[in-house]
Amino acid sequence: MKKILSRIPRGTYLLISIILFIFVLPVVIDDSHKDLIYASFYSFILLSISSIIGEKKIWAHITILFAVGSIWLMYFIDEKTIKYIAFSFSILIFTATVVTMISQIIKKKDIDRHLIIETINGYLLIGVIISFINSTILWHNNLAIAFPKSIGNIDIGDIVYYSFVSMTTIGFGEIVPQSQIAKSLSIFSGIIGQFYLAIIMALIIGKLLNSKQKR
Repeated sequence: MKKILSRIPRGTYLLISIILFIFVLPVVIDDSHKDLIYASFYSFILLSISSIIGEKKIWAHITILFAVGSIWLMYFIDEKTIKYIAFSFSILIFTATVVTMISQIIKKKDIDRHLIIETINGYLLIGVIISFINSTILWHNNLAIAFPKSIGNIDIGDIVYYSFVSMTTIGFGEIVPQSQIAKSLSIFSGIIGQFYLAIIMALIIGKLLNSKQKR
């Protein structure tokens, strides 16, 4: 069993958790168990990060456990302060994870499945970070982002959709930032999304050319 698990790229669990968060969570969401589902998915992503940061970084594992604890505290206690704390810790952890993965991508000499998974994780995780920040903005001001009236009650699926549409610069236009901070985040997310793709693609192409020259 250990041999099978050791063959699985360490970023696989994080990739699965992010895919579930982006594509499955908005579909299975149920108003009666909404907060419970949120807490479960957030915890899954946070705990999956433990598999890629290494066993030696004890402080990072403690921070992740604290973030998971605050997420579940948010589930039991409906208090804005707790939500801000929980999401702030999550955003910091996700940002540190993206930076770590980018540094690992830069250090790697060859292109393998680990590199590909880390590249995908980094891009998707940026979208998750932007989703969390947009959620925080909406908690502070529910008019900061204008959603179509046909949507009704805004849930995490709508926020994730808007965040990824902004990051990928697709911009369908049916959801519009209204406050200055929401507008600034929309611009920043578009820039950071394109920069990530450009830089990572350049790194991968460079590694591919170097490996061919060595052969």
